[in-house]
Order: sequence, then C-alpha cells, then structure tokens
Amino acid sequence: MKRWAAIAISAVAVSGCESKVDTPDPPAVPSGWAGIVERGSIRLAGRAWDGFDTLPSRGLPAERYRQLAEEFAARHELDVEWRMASSIAETLALVAGGHADIGVANITVTPARAEHVAFSLPLTRSQEWVIGARETGSFGVAAGTAYEETLAAHYPDARRAPVPGDADPPRFIDLIEQGVVDATIMDEAAARVVVAASPDIHMLRELPALRDHAWALPLAAQGLKGKLDEFLLERHVFDERGDEVRDWEAIVAAGRLRMLTVNAPTTYYLWRGELLGYEFEMVRAFADRHNLQLEVVVASDFSELFDWLAAGKGDLIAAGLTRTPGREARGMRFTTRYLEVRETFVTAAAPVSSLSDLAGRTVTVHPDTSYAATLAALGDGPAPDFTVEFVRQSTQSILDAVAAGTLDVTLADSHRAQLAATFHSNLQLGLAMAPQGLAWAVLAENEGLLARLNEHVRAGYRGYDFNVLRNKYFVNQRRMTRQHQHRVTGDSLSPYDELVKPAARSADLDWRLVVAQMYQESGFDPQAVSFAGAKGLLQVLPRTAQELGLDPGRLDEPEVSIRAGVSYLAWTRQRFPSLPVGEQLKFALAAYNAGAGHVRDGRRLARRLGLDGSLWFDNVEQAMLKLAEPEHARRAAHGYVRGSEVVNYVREINHRYRAYLDHFRVLENGG
Repeated sequence: MKRWAAIAISAVAVSGCESKVDTPDPPAVPSGWAGIVERGSIRLAGRAWDGFDTLPSRGLPAERYRQLAEEFAARHELDVEWRMASSIAETLALVAGGHADIGVANITVTPARAEHVAFSLPLTRSQEWVIGARETGSFGVAAGTAYEETLAAHYPDARRAPVPGDADPPRFIDLIEQGVVDATIMDEAAARVVVAASPDIHMLRELPALRDHAWALPLAAQGLKGKLDEFLLERHVFDERGDEVRDWEAIVAAGRLRMLTVNAPTTYYLWRGELLGYEFEMVRAFADRHNLQLEVVVASDFSELFDWLAAGKGDLIAAGLTRTPGREARGMRFTTRYLEVRETFVTAAAPVSSLSDLAGRTVTVHPDTSYAATLAALGDGPAPDFTVEFVRQSTQSILDAVAAGTLDVTLADSHRAQLAATFHSNLQLGLAMAPQGLAWAVLAENEGLLARLNEHVRAGYRGYDFNVLRNKYFVNQRRMTRQHQHRVTGDSLSPYDELVKPAARSADLDWRLVVAQMYQESGFDPQAVSFAGAKGLLQVLPRTAQELGLDPGRLDEPEVSIRAGVSYLAWTRQRFPSLPVGEQLKFALAAYNAGAGHVRDGRRLARRLGLDGSLWFDNVEQAMLKLAEPEHARRAAHGYVRGSEVVNYVREINHRYRAYLDHFRVLENGG
C-alpha cells in the first residue's frame, strides 16, 4: 500500500553550499535500516510533479525513478510513504532533517551536499553545459541547485540575475529569449532539449567534469545504503554506454531495451503528464515481460530511423512500419505483423472510390514511406494519370493539410486515416488497398531479439491485451465524441453544483467555469474513464490525484473527482503567473487538456511567428495547431501535440461558460 503525505518545509536548505536546515522536529523512529524494518514502511521524498511535463527524447522517463524506489520497497516488503517537495533543495532538507529515508530524484552529488546527506550508488553521470545567448552577460541559476557551485567555480565574477526557485528548463527558454538572463548552466540532457527548442539559445561551453547523479540518504542511515546500492547495481541503472549495436544477450545484460520511434499520435507522445502511444505501449508490454526498462529514442524525422538503427542508436524501430523489399535490402528484418491495415486514399473533396477517380489528382506522401512504393507501382500499371508529390512531413501533418484543403489527396494506413477522421469530420476515406501488416524492425543480425519479439506477438496477436490497446487508440470514439445535450433551466447547471461551488470558491474559480469544463470532460458522468485512464467527472489521471494528495482509487466519487479537478486546474493556472486573470484561465484550460509544457511551447512558437504569446484566441491557439507539424514539433521542448484538440477544448468550454453567464444574467434580470 502506498501512503501519500505532504510535509511543509519552512526554509530551503542543504543546497549547493548552504548548511542551515529548517525542518520539522526529527521523527522518533530512527532512519537506519533496522528502524525502517521495525516501522514496516519507507519514507520516500520526491519533487512534486517531477517529470509531469517531460517527454524524453532519449532516455528513461522521470517517473522511472519513482518506480524503482517502489520496487526497492516491495523487494523488502515495505509500505511506501511519499513526501512531496517543490525542489531538490527541499527534498534534501527532508532527508537531512530525518523526515525521509531516501530522496528520490536526479540529485547532483557535490562536496557541500555530502556534508549533510549521504548518496547512493550513482544512477547516471553527466557533463554540464553553459547555454544561452552570450557568455559575457548575466547568469541565472535557480537557488538551491548544484549549478550555483558550478557558476561560482567557473564564473566567479559573473553578474547574477534572479530567477524563480522552481524554474525548470522550459522556463529558462522564456527567461533567455525574453532577455531576463543571458546564460545559464544545465546538465547536458536537459540543455540539449533547450538548445534544440530555441534558435536564440546556443551551447556556449561544455564543462569538462563528469558529475554523478544519485539518490540522497541520511548520514546516519546505517545499513540502508548497502541495501539500496545492492538493489541499484542489480537493476543495472548505472549507464555509461554509448551507441552500439547489441544482440539479445547484451540487451538483457544491460537491463534496457531501446525503442526507436517518432513523436506522433499513433506512436509516442505526452498527454497530461502521461507517456502514451500505441507503439510505445506495445513495446513496453514486451519490455515488461522480459523485465527490461524501456528507453525511448525519438528521431526528428521518419527517414532518420533506418540510419539510426544501423548506427546502434536503438535496438528496434517501432513506428508503424510495413515490410518492403527496399527496407529489407538495407539490412532490416521485420517481425510478425501485430496489426493489419490497408493503405487508404483520403480526401476532403471528391472521394477516391476507385482508381479511375485518381485521374488528374495530386497525391501527396512522404518519400520514405511505403505509400511512395505503392503509388510508384500504381503508376507503372493501368491506373489513370495522376501526380505524386513528395513532402518531408509526417503522415499526420499531411492528413491535417488534406482536411484543411491545402492538399488534394493522400494515402495513409487505415488506422491513421480513421484516427484523423475522428478529429476532422470532413475527411473522406476512400479506396483501400490490399491488407498488409504493421511490424517492428531490427537489424538482420539481431536474430535473438527478432525471435523473442515474434514469440511475444504470436502469443498475444488478437488476444485480450492486444485488442485492448487497439480499441484504446483506434476504435473507442467516446473520448472524443461526447455530445450529450443537457438543456439548462433555472439556476441549476448540473447534478453536482453544490459540490462544485465550495471547491471552486476555495481555489478562486467561478463554479460555472468548472461546470462547463466538467461537461466537456465527462458529460456529467462520474463513471467516465478516458482512453488514457483519466477518471471521473473532471477526468483526472490517477497519477495527478496522487500528486494532489488524494486517493486515486476514489476518483469515481463525485466529491473526490471535483476536488482533484479543481485543484489541478488551479495548479495549471499557477503555471502562467504573469498573465491577466482572463487569459490565465484560457491558458490553464489548455494546460489541463494538453499539459503545461505543450502550452509553453505554444507561447514560444507564437512569439517566433510574430503573434502575441500572452493572448490565447487567434494567437497562441494558432501556434498550438502548428505544433502538430514535424518542423515545429521537433524544435519544441515537449514535442508533438494534437493542437486541434486543445484549441477545440478551450473554445468549447469558453463558449459554454459564456452561455452559462448569459443564462444567469437573464435570470437575475427576471427573465
């Protein structure tokens, strides 16, 4: 059983070089291993919302640390009590003050910190980068981070610019682009994302020293370090490898499987802090079956996948591939099919119901897809004259362009086409070609991995788990098409008004806005469950409920779901403190739907496009639509997002909210 608790920390301490610790009184039970066993539980401290807006483009998701810590507890039959902190400094303060047994985060090991806490075996090692617009201006680093020590060591005379204590990498993009600071210091992995996301930010210097990252333990925790280090070493968390072609034995020895993919709605994406995608979940099931950690390696373009597999950047490609002679000639072998599809012609104007309907039409596809080979074969046959146009855009972007009327025809796998038609009612699915199967690709020499992947697919093909995922991503329309009609009469908007009113009041929100959002989320159905596992009236994910200190098992209870949803909406509003109240609410709703990270990406893109990053309608919403396009998604810190869904979500709630306000205005005037 996991117990979630929150302890307030009255002062930030045990940072890079501070020594004062101001925490609650130490617990009566010691934090050594014997005391932990006697207590029957282990107290884990972590950063609240850590990794919630993180889409790893190379590596393990942040929540994997939490999973590892809970696996360690389960190994020793211990309950888990989580203590949530707002920063690394507060996490360290909890540990140093004896209120947590392990600080579970990516904590940089420094001599100053080692005076107050002990450290586990390093989990990773990283260099630090100096990034920004210029190295000679002002530096900004968050207080309480190890970067303060680095700044003092390498730039002792640097001018410091104050930054928020909870500033994360995406926040630093804004600070540098807006000229608040000129440079900062980050670990290489985060710095690479920031540099890629902004044309105004550059890598200015790569600092030579490798820094260890580990978990924190109390200095007096006798026996705990030995137990934890033994577990971490066993789980092969230590990662110093580079790119390499690996056989099955090497994959098992490393305890990690590397999945090459692209950021897209059918493969891998971030939704409200959850990592999702059909391919991602399929491969994760295989990895779990073999007790492997899944590492996701995201290519910026579809065509990169094949070169990256050959270069050893990943172990398999999972990106909705079909077997073609050309791909096999490049040294790839394909698994047994795991999903049967038909390449389908898609239009928004006159449908392509037969080959004769292609006469005089232009069909647009990516040149490296199987669709290009299919069209080439048609052109060599008796098909009428038609034009093939090649663009290096994702299938999803091409489908969106067809829906918008800027492209005429495209060819897409049926599952992609059907998903696109869910969001674009004007898309017409026409002639479908012969059935073919989607498969994963590995290098020809990796026979061991291929054999085990085939075994996994054959064992599950068209079985329960495979069908659940297929229905989740490509069949279940309910999550996008809730169109219940509730006619409003009198001063009652929903059956849950009396629960919403006090919750909204406590968060300084208008209860009518919350009801408008509730209708959008669940149609007032307290038993509603989304495709991603969000539950209840306000469709809150279990992980979010945990972050808020609520029982995720009770989200189907109206009062709990409303408390969780209102609290989460208030949290998303706090992500945009500099905006006017009215705009804050629009941005908060967008962040509730897509995640605050995607919305911040939209604000940055809006400014680059000459739009106002502080206005939602007709400005940031336009940028959100473009984040579905590869050229913009690959530069965004949080990758692809289905912008049309976010835009519609905010517009529909705003429209309903205004209608509610008008209705009450009429009531107040005696209408």
